Amino acid sequence: MNKVEIYTTQTCPYCMRAKKLLTSLGLAYEEHNVEDSFDEMCKTLSEKYNQPGIATVPQIIINGNYVGGYDNLEALYKSDKLKELLN
Repeated sequence: MNKVEIYTTQTCPYCMRAKKLLTSLGLAYEEHNVEDSFDEMCKTLSEKYNQPGIATVPQIIINGNYVGGYDNLEALYKSDKLKELLN
């Protein structure tokens, strides 16, 4: 079973797009609303995934692999490389 995590805020249009794409692919996800902890999320994910400069949402993690934001997710999907991250 795939583990998909997405860090979002309520009003972010890219977060909504990412969730819509994940849902259309039949991927369940765990959503973390970071409205009140945005700076902490940026710092934690930057350190955990060695990705300096994280400063946006959504942030997407699939099976422990850092994907990045919506544009990264869409690019992986369009290039068929998303399958490589999925079980």
